[in-house]
Amino acid sequence: MKRLLLPILVAAALPAADSHIMPSMNAFTIACYKQFTGGDGNLILSPFNIATALSMALGGARGRTAEEIQSVLELHYDSTYDAALGALLDGLAKAGNGGGNELHTANGLWVQKGFAIQPAFESTLANDYHAPFNPLDFIANPEAARSRINRWTEEQTKEKIKDLLPAGSLNAQTRLVLTSAIYFYGQWQDPFSTSRTQPAPFTLPDGGTTEANFMNQTAHFGYGETPSAQILEMRYAGTGIAFDVLLPKTPAGLPSLEKSLTSENLKGWLGSLTVRNVEVSLPKFRAESGFSLRQTLSTMGMPAAFSDRADFSGIDPQRRLAISAVVHKAFVDVAERGTEAAAATGVTMHSLAMRMPEQPVVFRADHPFLFLIRDTGTGVAFFIGRLTNPR
Repeated sequence: MKRLLLPILVAAALPAADSHIMPSMNAFTIACYKQFTGGDGNLILSPFNIATALSMALGGARGRTAEEIQSVLELHYDSTYDAALGALLDGLAKAGNGGGNELHTANGLWVQKGFAIQPAFESTLANDYHAPFNPLDFIANPEAARSRINRWTEEQTKEKIKDLLPAGSLNAQTRLVLTSAIYFYGQWQDPFSTSRTQPAPFTLPDGGTTEANFMNQTAHFGYGETPSAQILEMRYAGTGIAFDVLLPKTPAGLPSLEKSLTSENLKGWLGSLTVRNVEVSLPKFRAESGFSLRQTLSTMGMPAAFSDRADFSGIDPQRRLAISAVVHKAFVDVAERGTEAAAATGVTMHSLAMRMPEQPVVFRADHPFLFLIRDTGTGVAFFIGRLTNPR
């Protein structure tokens, strides 16, 4: 039987309201991040975004394909999952907007004209993910379709995520694309004064140094320590969203910190923070990352979705669909006023064929560190990454 590999594009972010979704999301965040440790370059990604994209595809998966996707996402999929995830997205968006901040998510369903999909799948995406049905002609003009989807992604991410789908990624065998996008802009609750930003050396992974522009201030922040790291939490005004920095106590300590990173450890570390007077020096930085995730996700445990054994009969009863590629792009910009971040994921399927004054703690992030952007109310992490070179 001929099978189809269909494109599903996705970029996402979620608010967490459901207790059985949040632990799964954060477990996947850590597992996904660990697939990219071992390098010495900057990294930014949104596993939460990737998980949302895969969740949309999961709604149409059956049999072993569904079991493997659930295993990789570390969740149990039932009849309540999509609605709970949709409520999470809606709740996060409401909580993340205000005080000059913006948190925006959007989803879309792009289908080849004339290609029939299961009404239940279309209804789930429309009602729970707010992903409207958009017909495109991949057969006659795949490049025009790619341009339309990429433009949609750019619009939803304030032009931060461009060319999500590379040239040639869609063709006449493309039948379906799912898209999801997330954009965040947060103003610091305690902004840095630009007049205090000063150049200083930043130690690189190889022991060399480069000059970076360090933002400086002394104020009260969430602070904690482990035997090997300092942890700083800076809030965004008017929201429960925070920027967490996990700074190794030695310049060469990032690999060891990454090895010790588990969802349980992270929960314990962040749960033990206390408000302290902290003298902060943090480099301004901007980072972008792009990945092809097909091999990564297969290694994590969902190879069937990419093979001729794929079962997406919840979308197409004739079982002609399989995932051909998963791509992900993310962006972050940290400056004196706040943080801007965005992410998008694409999955393509083709046809087969107040306190007393105190001595401040010094937190000088002048060597490689790990960071997260997360919702402190639910614990859900939107973005995770590392900075090894602010230049």
